[in-house]
Amino acid sequence: MGIRIISPNGQTTEVLRFVKQEVNSIWFWCNVHGLQHNLMYGKRPDKKRKSSGSGPQLLVEFSPAAFQVVAQMGNLSLRNFAKEIKKEKALYLSKTNLVLDAGMLQCVSAITHYQGSEDTKSMYMYARVLDLLWLQQENYLRTQAPQTVYVKTEYDKERIVFARDYLLTHLDAPPTLIHLAAIAGINEFKLKRGFKELFNQTVFGYLAEVRLEMARRALHENKKTVTQIAFELGYASLQHFSKAFKEKFGVSPARY
Repeated sequence: MGIRIISPNGQTTEVLRFVKQEVNSIWFWCNVHGLQHNLMYGKRPDKKRKSSGSGPQLLVEFSPAAFQVVAQMGNLSLRNFAKEIKKEKALYLSKTNLVLDAGMLQCVSAITHYQGSEDTKSMYMYARVLDLLWLQQENYLRTQAPQTVYVKTEYDKERIVFARDYLLTHLDAPPTLIHLAAIAGINEFKLKRGFKELFNQTVFGYLAEVRLEMARRALHENKKTVTQIAFELGYASLQHFSKAFKEKFGVSPARY
């Protein structure tokens, strides 16, 4: 029985003592750059596979016994997933990978950039793993909800995800909402409402969250100055960046 976290750099953190007793495990995996995630039962996900995406991954490995205990604290979809793994067949929570929203991104960042005491690390990581699973279940239920009002077709979803991806590759100079809608090939109203429906956040609310998480990651790596980070992420001024960062994390970027 056990849980362990494998960070994007390959470092392993044992959350609960892990003894490998079975061939298959339950894996929460997240493609950090591709902003996708899923839950699966089987052998370790291979980042070369299409289902896992390319790029660095955060993995949380659960032994079947540990997962059964955790799943009983979850919602119906998680409990059903736990029942299905008893059939000992490869299994995914979602047929298509789910989109990493801002809340999950923040949780992933908290795990990969932990700076606390080693004495309390296991407890902290266990709490974050539960957060990840809870957020994933919320994310999954939103994608399954039949009451989508604005995202009515797969084409609509594809265009809104394209808009999200375009936004993420132009953090330094994001387009206006009208321009982004034109680039994505949908009208501004559908982009605005559909984005909120898919990602549970406004377009620029999402942009703000991603920018701040990327800024925190860059500060943690300590390879660039605060000024460089601010302007590379498209902040109009160092003061604007510092204010937003402090409001979010409770400390200035210089002190962080």
